[in-house]
Amino acid sequence: MAALVDVNVLVALLHARHAHSARAVAWLESRDEEPAVAICRVSQMGALRILTHPSVMREDVRTAQEFWQGWTELMNDDRFSQVDEPAGFEPAWQKVTSPLRRGAAAETDAYLAAFAIAGKHRIVSFDRGMRRFAGVDAEILI
Repeated sequence: MAALVDVNVLVALLHARHAHSARAVAWLESRDEEPAVAICRVSQMGALRILTHPSVMREDVRTAQEFWQGWTELMNDDRFSQVDEPAGFEPAWQKVTSPLRRGAAAETDAYLAAFAIAGKHRIVSFDRGMRRFAGVDAEILI
C-alpha cells in the first residue's frame, strides 16, 4: 500500500532547497513498490499554498505555474499516485477529532490521520505530533 505523505514531506520532495529535501528523497528512494507515494488533495493544496506563499518561502517562492510544473513531474513518476478520500473517512475523522479538548484545533494533521486510518495507509511526515492520533501508523522521517 502506498504511503500517504504529509504536506511537509510533499513540500520537501517538490523543493530541492527545503531543509529536509535530502531526507525525503532518501525515503522515496528506499521505497520499492509502485505506487510508493499517495497524495491526497489536502496535501496537494497545502504544498501549493506553502510553495507560493512569499512570507514562507521568501526568495524561494514559486509561482503557481512553477508548482504545477513540479506537480506534473511527480505525477509522471510511477511511484506517485493521487488518491481520493477512502470509504469510511467520515467516521474515522469524527473518531480522530472527537477527543480533542476545547480550544484544540482540528487541523490538517487530524484530517490526514483520519485519511490514513480509513485508507489503511502509513502516513509519512517530519512532524512527530502525528503520533498523537490513536490508530495512526506514522513514519516520522526526523
